[in-house]
Amino acid sequence: MKKDIQSFADLYYELRALPENTTFVHHRESDQWKTYSKTEFLTAVRYLTLAFEAEGWRGRQIAIAISPSVYWLMIDYALMLSGAVSVPLFTNISTKNLRFQIDDADLNTVFIQTEAHEEIILAADPSTTCIDIDTTDQGRRSLDTFIRAGQKIGQKSPAKFDRILSRITPDDLVTIVYTSGTSGLPKGVELTHFNLISQIIDTTIKYKFDPKTDIALSLLPLAHIFERMVMHFYLSTGMSIYFADDVKNIGNLMRSVRPTVMTVVPRLLEKVWFKMHGKAMQSGLMKKLIAMAAFHRARYKNPDRHKTRLDTLMDTLVYSKLREAMGGRIRMLISGGAPLSDDLYRFFLNIGIPVYQGYGLTEASPVICANAPGENKVGTCGRHFAHTEAKIDANGELLARGPGIMSRYHNNPRATRETVDSDGWLHTGDLATMDDEGYITITGRSKELSKTSTGKYISTGYIELQLMASGWFDHVLTVGNNRPFVVALLMMDENVTRGLMKKHGFLDVHEALHSRRFQKKIHHLITRINKKLNHWERIRDFHLITEPLTIENGDLTPSMKLAREHIQKRFQEQIEAMYKGHI
Repeated sequence: MKKDIQSFADLYYELRALPENTTFVHHRESDQWKTYSKTEFLTAVRYLTLAFEAEGWRGRQIAIAISPSVYWLMIDYALMLSGAVSVPLFTNISTKNLRFQIDDADLNTVFIQTEAHEEIILAADPSTTCIDIDTTDQGRRSLDTFIRAGQKIGQKSPAKFDRILSRITPDDLVTIVYTSGTSGLPKGVELTHFNLISQIIDTTIKYKFDPKTDIALSLLPLAHIFERMVMHFYLSTGMSIYFADDVKNIGNLMRSVRPTVMTVVPRLLEKVWFKMHGKAMQSGLMKKLIAMAAFHRARYKNPDRHKTRLDTLMDTLVYSKLREAMGGRIRMLISGGAPLSDDLYRFFLNIGIPVYQGYGLTEASPVICANAPGENKVGTCGRHFAHTEAKIDANGELLARGPGIMSRYHNNPRATRETVDSDGWLHTGDLATMDDEGYITITGRSKELSKTSTGKYISTGYIELQLMASGWFDHVLTVGNNRPFVVALLMMDENVTRGLMKKHGFLDVHEALHSRRFQKKIHHLITRINKKLNHWERIRDFHLITEPLTIENGDLTPSMKLAREHIQKRFQEQIEAMYKGHI
């Protein structure tokens, strides 16, 4: 990729000059792959750009609320090229937050794909115009309607597309992305063409791909800036991209698509590990013993140490089969969005599946630092991107500055001033350390650094990471601020609960989780974790939660993070019960 690229207009011409790829982008339709070549994709983007510009959308905010697909990318790219401002929306958020985003971004047009999406949007704001991209109803516009309109415009004015692109500047606002903060109303992050393009340039420096052999499988929401930026990076390489239709179908898709690269979140890797481990434990006695030894070695062996004959044997008997279960060709898993536990990091590296942990924020477009081939250190988030500066201030907070840092929060100058200082440093709100080689380690959120009523500081994030590493829980929340000791709310993983019921013949969830057998397991786990903690940080009590948490009622953010303040209020009674007699 050329370093003089400044905008998505420049990137379009760069992509057009790449060799043809007949299997460029794919998504699922009626259980079949719908495929677009590079030329077909770019032609559709061209026609949509012409149609969107003719709508008078230049400078206006237009929302996308459809499932991740080739269509999502086409609409997003065309909106940015037409001079419109693309606003990704999660439709599974609370009506309150959705209504806020529609009002705050001054949205009156939203691309949707299902009647359910339309109902959600109209419930939030009945005046919104919904464009159903798949509709066949007469009188309603679809994606094909816009493509045909753009084609006619292009035939009448062949030079118009180039004139539209020539008006784009690097500093033009290209998107507003709403954060999925764990408390309060979301904030709209304004990003420019060059904010995002600078990320693509720096990603090209850290990671090398061959469009002839590399295949990407996408399973994260495109409304999340991490996956969206990565998708535009993949496009810039000319490599083949496949969109997963259902996260629950990932195992089958990995074996059929056989991807070489995926971007993931740690929770997915935890589920993959747990499923692999559970399947291995169902083997006969001898195979089970071998698998137990192999899994233990992979979790705790330093991946930088020289491989021994034992490692070769383990690879032949166990690790090669685990790689094959993930398609057999993975050479890069890029993990972000949350901390990845060290033992899980080591596990994937030791079984021959390279994992690279990174870190970033929506406000940074989003990546600030990342591990990469040749510079990968377990427990860290890697070195900062080439054109990004990073430092740790006197309070231990990570600060970043560079071309990816947002211009501002939409309609929120106060929050902008509190987040980006006068020297251009983004205050991330995350506590971190940086070693002599420049590797950054996130140690917790500054807001999650709690203080007990006895005056001792605790890092709730670190404690929660240790609990999540067990693979038993979907989410964990620890409480200790202004309290005499630490307690935990443990949200059980549904698969773990079902497995426990099946294995021991329990009739219902309550019986299984309150059985002496399982309670003993939980206490053993917490005892093991407490040995790693200072005495004032140790978990003194816990409460198991089996009811499902949802985005719709505010339990989770759209990026599946725990809405901490909401959860503490919802389970206030259970929390107080754990402190009964101690306050």
